[in-house]
Amino acid sequence: MNDNNPARWALQFHGRGGEYFRIWIVNLLLSILTLGIYSAWAKVRRLKYFYGNTELAGSRFDYTAKPMQILIGRLIAFAFFFVYAISSNVSPILSAVAAVLLLVALPWMIVRSIRFNLRQTRYRNVAFDFHGSVWGAVKNYLLLPLLLIPTLGLALPFVQHQQYRFVLDHASFGQQRFSGTASAVGAYYRAALAGLGLMIALVALFALTVGVAMWGGGNVLDMSALATQAPTEMAARFALPALAYIIMLIGFNSVGAAVQVAQANHGWSNTVLDDVRFSSSVNPWAYGRMMAWRLPLVVVTLGLALPWLKVAQARMRTEGMQIEAPHDLSQFAAAQQQSGSAIGAEASDLFDVDLAL
Repeated sequence: MNDNNPARWALQFHGRGGEYFRIWIVNLLLSILTLGIYSAWAKVRRLKYFYGNTELAGSRFDYTAKPMQILIGRLIAFAFFFVYAISSNVSPILSAVAAVLLLVALPWMIVRSIRFNLRQTRYRNVAFDFHGSVWGAVKNYLLLPLLLIPTLGLALPFVQHQQYRFVLDHASFGQQRFSGTASAVGAYYRAALAGLGLMIALVALFALTVGVAMWGGGNVLDMSALATQAPTEMAARFALPALAYIIMLIGFNSVGAAVQVAQANHGWSNTVLDDVRFSSSVNPWAYGRMMAWRLPLVVVTLGLALPWLKVAQARMRTEGMQIEAPHDLSQFAAAQQQSGSAIGAEASDLFDVDLAL
């Protein structure tokens, strides 16, 4: 293998809906019975399943977090919000002070959460890491979103692009840092505008359906006219707008998911790790169609079909990823493991907890 003839690997996902359902239902029931305490253990079981079923070049990923680390982090995050909730009922001044403190703590919590989850992710026994600063989180998660106000939301793709690059450009595998090869936000805007157009079409369809129901054969707001209609006729006239509303919500979620996939495609396809290149070719519209027909199943089954949806999402997004390198990945991982062994103690931060953001 060399620069002129690099090797390519596609990620594979081996998870199955039925397998994950058994994990999911136990996690759900125990989380309810323990008033949410078990959710820390549930997160570890869930991520171990998904990471352990993700394979690259013959090796699988692993999630190494301990549930107690996650529980402690969630208790810390809960304490922040609990103090704010209590202070808001005691005094407006205390409420304002607590809000400022919470706002100041939020970027730190974001950085800690990203760092924790990356450090607990391993491939070939080499951990990922995150080197972003609190000031970077302030800029990307507190200051940049303020642009949404004067631009009436038009800056959203730019903000999303900057947040995405903040995470990727400060992530590392062993001692090797990820980096972006392009900073253009045009692809983010194209995906967002396409999604916006589809959402406007869904709203127009919903408005048309409601209009037909309201004025096609009488106004549904006319109570005297409704009183003379048969119950079945009245139910049918109200059912049509209700059905259109449900379809619109499902459409919004499906289009939003497709937009996210298109933006992720651009982000990964412009990211490198030393001489390792990434590409993502997930079909956004195929992903959106998958969401459109699986979401109604989740609704009809009162959530019981959710594990199959999660597995389908993971499979499409994982198997759309490709890795290209001029060398064997096992050699690259071994080099990272060797260079990282000298600073293992530093990577084991004593305050390594998940702040659940």
